[in-house]
Amino acid sequence: MGKLRSGILGNIRGKVAGVVGGQWKDVNYLREYVKPANPNTTAQQTQRGKMARAVAFVKPIVGTVLNVFMDPFQKSMSGFNRFIKSNIQYFIPTGTLSLVKITEGKLYPAEIDTVTGVSSGKDFSIDFDDALGSNGNDGDNISALCYNHTTGQWTQNINGTVRSSGTITLTDVNPTAGDKLNFFVFAAQYSGTKLVSVSDSSNKPFTAL
Repeated sequence: MGKLRSGILGNIRGKVAGVVGGQWKDVNYLREYVKPANPNTTAQQTQRGKMARAVAFVKPIVGTVLNVFMDPFQKSMSGFNRFIKSNIQYFIPTGTLSLVKITEGKLYPAEIDTVTGVSSGKDFSIDFDDALGSNGNDGDNISALCYNHTTGQWTQNINGTVRSSGTITLTDVNPTAGDKLNFFVFAAQYSGTKLVSVSDSSNKPFTAL
């Protein structure tokens, strides 16, 4: 049974007659109650498959990336929901994920130029464009991540260098020859210790040798 809080003009929790009330990100809402249906159509199965793949992909970096670099700039949804909304279309069974962005923002990006295996291919050196654009700074923090499609494992170097360096290293990636990888780099700008801006991530597919 639904509950009225703060009187008839207050917020509603649960089902009341033909409507359902709730709250999301401090915003109260009221919507029509619709009896859940599950016809399990082909289109629904396809969408559920995309959702499952997207969630499995991003779940390991929710705490280190989405909660830290996306949540502060969201008003009506979490960083996780923003990621799903923006990227779910790319998680088709044969997708390369080359268009996926793990961060989105207005800061000038650090586009990946080249990816080079070092230490017999266990570690990787990522060179990126250190241009400042309209709002970048030499001291912007740069993070790099690698996703291994074969193992489902992420390797991360969060805030590992600054924009002016033009290069960042990921250690212990340890792929097997033929593994399909995606490398991601993004920039973050701080005022003191406060995060004030983040860039779209750049994305470069790579096949391990």
